[in-house]
Amino acid sequence: MNTVRRPTWIEIDLNQIKRNFISLRKFLKRNVRIIAVVKADAYGHGAVPVAKCLEKIGADVLAVAILEEALELRSAGIKSPILILNGFWPGQEKEIIREKLTPAIFRKDMIKTLRQEGERLGIPVGYYLKIDTGMTRLGFAHSRVNQIFTECFNSRWANCEGFYTHLSSAEDKNDPVNQVQIKRFKQVLETFPFRKNFLFCNHLANSAAILNFPDALFDAVRPGLLLYGINPLDSPSNLETHSALSFKTSIIQIKKVDAGSRIGYGGTFRTKRNSEIATLPVGFADGLNRLLSNKGSVILHGQKLSIVGRISMDLTTIEIPEHTTARIGDEVCLIGSQGDEQISIKEVADHCNTLPYEVLCGFGSRVQRIYSKNI
Repeated sequence: MNTVRRPTWIEIDLNQIKRNFISLRKFLKRNVRIIAVVKADAYGHGAVPVAKCLEKIGADVLAVAILEEALELRSAGIKSPILILNGFWPGQEKEIIREKLTPAIFRKDMIKTLRQEGERLGIPVGYYLKIDTGMTRLGFAHSRVNQIFTECFNSRWANCEGFYTHLSSAEDKNDPVNQVQIKRFKQVLETFPFRKNFLFCNHLANSAAILNFPDALFDAVRPGLLLYGINPLDSPSNLETHSALSFKTSIIQIKKVDAGSRIGYGGTFRTKRNSEIATLPVGFADGLNRLLSNKGSVILHGQKLSIVGRISMDLTTIEIPEHTTARIGDEVCLIGSQGDEQISIKEVADHCNTLPYEVLCGFGSRVQRIYSKNI
């Protein structure tokens, strides 16, 4: 059934993701592999279309957070190696092995579980060892990794393919903890018992670390935000990328109101003049954060207009300036560019005192995604 959808949508430019990937590829040394992060529905961009794009243009590995995300990609025909960053839960090892997935390991018993299931199925399985160098989250303590080396390399059925860690403060180049973590990771690699002809891939850098610590990229990097065209740093980057996502809606009603009229829940905005108020079919259930109430902006006809009143679950109101013509059906840009004006994901995140990651992950599933073609 072909149902006409409400006029609120997200446009994803897969060609821009391709250009961002190529730009990153040129930025890196030739021998550094790219583990493209597509967890959390590819940061709201759509995991399957984005993964297919990245696979086609040469991403070495795709990274997800959990098994369910990996299985979605396999069901869609994705053949690339897939790293599961959050490992696995008891009972998931069979699917991991059958689908040729590579989980992170952060407990000794997980190695045993994989080894036993691999032997039972007669299928070898690889995994990555997660090292805690200072995040104090998942991972083996960096000072104790040598105690499990024997477990990592004594079986044909489950073998370690590499080590990785994660910087806790990669966005802050001057935070000394970064160099402490990098040093700890290097020390772990130096104590690794050398094996001739052993294929090993070690990685540390997310998007921020790629930009801030180019001398600590090791064998591979794990870009997320950079692939989607978002600079994770507050300062300009010498790596050229551009956002691949635009968030749009249309006017569904225009109402003339008197000066002093209360707008929206709680009447938190009062008009100062006789005004026109336009209603948009979008709200916080779609990813338009409620913290943008009375301080966020939209773009109409290339002009920034203010959000007025509280953003509700499904609807938002804006005030039409004097001498501006607005009609039902006019396109309104919530994130992206229109004419000479732009609203970036970073700008929205700053208004909400949060990170671009949270903005991207907040887009609701009921918002239609529209993808560019010809990648």
